[in-house]
Amino acid sequence: MMLIFGLMLLQTAACLELNCRFDQSDHCYTALGHKLNLMMVQDASKYDLSIKKRINNTADGPVCRVKNGRMRMSQCDLYNNRPEVTVINGTLIINRVNRTDSGNYTLSLFHSDGTETSRDLQVIVEAPIGSVEVSIICSSSGVMRVFCSSDGDQLLYSWTLNGDPLMDGNSSIDLDEETDGDISCSVKNHVSHAQKTIRLKPCPGLDRFCWFGQSDPCYTALGHKLNLMMVQDASKYDLKIKKRINNTADDPVCRVKNGRMRETECDLYNNRPEVTVINGSVIINRVIRTDSGNYRLTLESSDGTETSRDLQVIVEAPIGSVNVSVNCSSSGVMRVFCSSDGDQLLYSWTLNGDPLKDGNSSIDLDEGTEGNISCSVKNHVSHAQKTIRLKPCPEPTTAAVTSSATSSVTSSLTSEVTSSSQTSENGTSFSSAGTNITTDVISSPKERFKYLLYLIALGCAAVILILLFIIVCCVYKKKQQKSITATAGDTELIYTDISPGKKDEKKKTETLPAGEEEYAAVRPQTKRKKNEEEEEVQYGVVTFTPNQSVAPQQSYEECVYAQVQRR
Repeated sequence: MMLIFGLMLLQTAACLELNCRFDQSDHCYTALGHKLNLMMVQDASKYDLSIKKRINNTADGPVCRVKNGRMRMSQCDLYNNRPEVTVINGTLIINRVNRTDSGNYTLSLFHSDGTETSRDLQVIVEAPIGSVEVSIICSSSGVMRVFCSSDGDQLLYSWTLNGDPLMDGNSSIDLDEETDGDISCSVKNHVSHAQKTIRLKPCPGLDRFCWFGQSDPCYTALGHKLNLMMVQDASKYDLKIKKRINNTADDPVCRVKNGRMRETECDLYNNRPEVTVINGSVIINRVIRTDSGNYRLTLESSDGTETSRDLQVIVEAPIGSVNVSVNCSSSGVMRVFCSSDGDQLLYSWTLNGDPLKDGNSSIDLDEGTEGNISCSVKNHVSHAQKTIRLKPCPEPTTAAVTSSATSSVTSSLTSEVTSSSQTSENGTSFSSAGTNITTDVISSPKERFKYLLYLIALGCAAVILILLFIIVCCVYKKKQQKSITATAGDTELIYTDISPGKKDEKKKTETLPAGEEEYAAVRPQTKRKKNEEEEEVQYGVVTFTPNQSVAPQQSYEECVYAQVQRR
């Protein structure tokens, strides 16, 4: 019945709603962050009410007045600026209780005949119970210690083993290392209750027993006790224990006769008073690392026959306390780590009681995983486990880091959309639509992070396109300039000297009659070889004589300028 009640409380713990009244004799316990109903009177319309929180029992305590069943907000210093506090049908309703709601209250009722009555109530706010975690540690002293933990205020613990209550009411309990069964830890306070049940298994024995002749190795715990059984009755034999290091006569030996170690013939356990032989067993009360190795026990009987038995001893450090931690990565993976001290550690995981396949010291889960995860660590000599409560990962931290950087970008984009929409004809409807779009796109830090990456990608692409355009323009302009220079050089105008030779000139001056002469400026070519000297501008007379056969008696001449273009 208790278990069923606990489960019912767990199911309703997500929305705790508690009821108190001002005339009750005991305290009013309420859950932090949950709902509280404070019943004042059956019909608030019959009275003028005032609720006063008695802080220093002075007139300065905050007051809230109620008239005609309604709070007068202009006269309510007690719940000022708290819209979650209302009065309905004579009941003061606080939809979300906070820490400051704890305290002593006085309700005053003002009757129509002028009389006044008052009622007191003490309200105590407690944080409800969170998830319950149970872990186990097997100590070296042969004790199994079980721990229980949870969140909340004023926690009260109780334990049951296989349904039977245990006397210890603390957050931890010590049991015998051989304890086996179901152990339950119940945690409660005045407003909630929760419990956790796990399966106990006997702790691996730290007080180890091995015997010479066994086929498998003898695993023993570092710093703990080891019993090496040789024979049932050591008094019947002369015994010799030899540690085979190099399989030579120099290997350390310890001789046992009449059930006692011969100190003068025991190089193996020399100067180690914690090693004794009792009833045919070698007892090492504190194992050290050098006790690892291959041993041979030789039995010499009274008739002179000799037999031998071998044994391999392996020393391992036992498991220490187990630590479990959770890391949420930006790639959407929840990684759970498990660590402990000890040798040859083997890990196993369970989630909500179901085994997980991964047997490493860490395991990757989806970021939305929720429940109880247990890490079990064991080796050949000990075992320990730890259970924690997993909660879904929060949003990636990178989004939180970049949110401040993107806030200005988001604000500017939103403002631009809003301002442009206000200038349109249907500004109001378009502006609200634009605001909704922006809100939907970046409604969460994760979406803002993706939106920022999208903006950065667009910006990078725009910068690359601009740079490519500038480079193409520069290359094109440079090629155009080279083409213009080459063309201008090919079509350069050059004036050529057309002066006739001296002999021709003398002949023409003798035979041709005088005529009008015009001077032509003949410029030398400006582009010369470097070894040629620059020539000055020369003037020459160019005379054209008409054909005498056509008009023999006319003397006509004309002078023109000749312009030569080299292409």
